[in-house]
Amino acid sequence: MSQRDSTTETDEEPADERRVAGIDDALAEALDTVRSGVRSGAPAGAAGVASLLSGVRALRRDDRGHGYLRLGAGGLLLAIAIDQRRAARDRTGVEPSDVASTSPDIEGLEGRERNAGREDHAGGDAASEVARTSIDIEDAASSPESGDAASGPTTAAESGDAEREPDAAEVAEPEAYEQLGAAAFDEHSSEVPVPQTAFDRTILSLGSEVFWGIREADDAVVVSGQFDPIQDGDGIRYVASSEVDGERSLTVPDTVLTHWDAVAGGGLAVASGDDLVFLTTDSLGADDQIRVVPEQWLEDAIENGE
Repeated sequence: MSQRDSTTETDEEPADERRVAGIDDALAEALDTVRSGVRSGAPAGAAGVASLLSGVRALRRDDRGHGYLRLGAGGLLLAIAIDQRRAARDRTGVEPSDVASTSPDIEGLEGRERNAGREDHAGGDAASEVARTSIDIEDAASSPESGDAASGPTTAAESGDAEREPDAAEVAEPEAYEQLGAAAFDEHSSEVPVPQTAFDRTILSLGSEVFWGIREADDAVVVSGQFDPIQDGDGIRYVASSEVDGERSLTVPDTVLTHWDAVAGGGLAVASGDDLVFLTTDSLGADDQIRVVPEQWLEDAIENGE
């Protein structure tokens, strides 16, 4: 009886030793796993992200003191996690995620932290500052004003463009008309005496043919002693020709009289006894042209210029 008991106790001792050894191995493996997870920076990273999100929520509630404290702590924890991750990579030559596959990805956590920061301008700027391991609360507090400061140069540039001086072509003043003279129109003969100045300047000649044109832009009527300035004039449509007799009388074609009636909106624009005014400018003189205007439209023509 005592011999069997002794044999049984002897058999149970190795079994107990194996169980103890198995427990020790399991504990050692668990400790290695925990140690690997800690070294990978996962716990610090998760705590850092949680602290950052808590800080952002605090800022949204206008609890700035608590918010900035949380943001600072979160940034510090993230910095520690990144440092641990780099140290683990240097020691093992492999990614910590390969050692502990269940640990959260620090870079993914950092990405979520950045996305959460964009939702709140003040919290986002402060979080990005502490994520670079700079825990300067004063810089974080002033970060909401950075957006306004950044917009300053753009506004100044836009105002500079708006205030730029216009080109010379934009500010060019219209030419002022010079009156060569005026004379009464004879409705029965359709003639008007031409001022002597037009002959003195050799724009027209006595006893010669003259050519009439209408400027499309402003319906102005121009006359010239040469055909080319009317035919080739910029925006001028040739309409008729007539003559200047030896007494300086110029025949006004019916086409021109009809045109004036149309511009007046109907009726008779120029009747017997109405003055026709002869105008010129440097540009008209250079093209050997004279503008002929009914006297009732003279004020508008002078005001607008050439």
